[in-house]
Amino acid sequence: MRPLDGLTIIDLTSVVAGPFATQLLAQQGARVIKVEPPEGDRARMLGVIAAPQFSSAHAFLHSGKESVGLDLGKDGGVAMLMQLAGSADVLIHNFRPGVMDRLGLGVAVLHARNPGLVIARISGFGQDGPCRGERAYDPILQAESGMAMRDDNGVPHLLPQYICDKIAGLYAAQAVSAALFERAHSGHGSVVDLSMLEAAVAFGWVDVHARETFRMAPPPSMLATVYRPWATRDGWVVIVMLSQAEFEGWAQALAVPALLDDPRFCDMPSRFRHWDALRELGGKALAALTTDEAVARLRAAGVPCGIARTSPQLGSHEQLAADQFLATHHHASTGPTTLPLPVARFNHTRQQPPGPAPALGEHTRAVLAHFGFTPPQIDAALANGTAHIAQR
Repeated sequence: MRPLDGLTIIDLTSVVAGPFATQLLAQQGARVIKVEPPEGDRARMLGVIAAPQFSSAHAFLHSGKESVGLDLGKDGGVAMLMQLAGSADVLIHNFRPGVMDRLGLGVAVLHARNPGLVIARISGFGQDGPCRGERAYDPILQAESGMAMRDDNGVPHLLPQYICDKIAGLYAAQAVSAALFERAHSGHGSVVDLSMLEAAVAFGWVDVHARETFRMAPPPSMLATVYRPWATRDGWVVIVMLSQAEFEGWAQALAVPALLDDPRFCDMPSRFRHWDALRELGGKALAALTTDEAVARLRAAGVPCGIARTSPQLGSHEQLAADQFLATHHHASTGPTTLPLPVARFNHTRQQPPGPAPALGEHTRAVLAHFGFTPPQIDAALANGTAHIAQR
């Protein structure tokens, strides 16, 4: 048993943030019915494309979900969605504010049909306010939330990943779980609203925006200075030495004991202030060692460290290999496909992946039948384009 076994989620989201949230819920046992337009979710075209409509993003974000093709631009598609929502537990979407109301699928309408439905709405900037209608993609959110970091010349740099999308997805999945817990006590569904901008700003407050916490002149941030890998003879390592014991272990491991008597490095604040000098002196000793030699010495001295690995090197990571965390399955469209297993373990049990990513509309007929549509109704919907199935 998984924690969310028995729950049904109608997933109207697209791209990354919403699908990331529903993927986490699917991993924890929820049945996720992904409703896709005729052209499919745009996530099917993100990342490495192994086959038509099958990208690396789709393989990860939509694994274990059931794809139902519905055209919500048609009245018949809206009516069919209403029937699905009538017996679901959660409906989640990331349409811009107002779109669901124009479709005739506003909160009041959905709750009139299903009072226990949890409705989750992910938007770029929130349901209200001057930016509510603006389009929001991850690079825009990185910029607007202050997530884009600036180099020494003041030039902002975007992180080459969907960081704000994934942050919003994490917040959304947790909020949906909380709403389901609340429903278990009240018996009533609720509305969960999540702004991607607010999620990104909140996520960055503990470090990126820490200097805005207090009304005082803050010291300069040292994170960008300290958070830099160290070069070895054949690679890179990351070292963290916060305590005095860790600093002493670092100095002994690199055979630079003279630095222990240098007043510039007498305590952690002093070391941070003179970090560039510390790197120059210690970096020479580290650069003479191979990565394996450096890590062995540092770990033996009790110094936290790690190898700066590339993506292809993850498959040989000793811990990931021992946990069998990266699992490969054969997919009919993409061949051997490797994905990480669910992160959370429940009752000491490793959860298995919920299943392969679906073809567009692969489950249309089966899902509609499950929700009470008759074969003639399904055939008619497929014939007039209200519903669609996978074309292989």
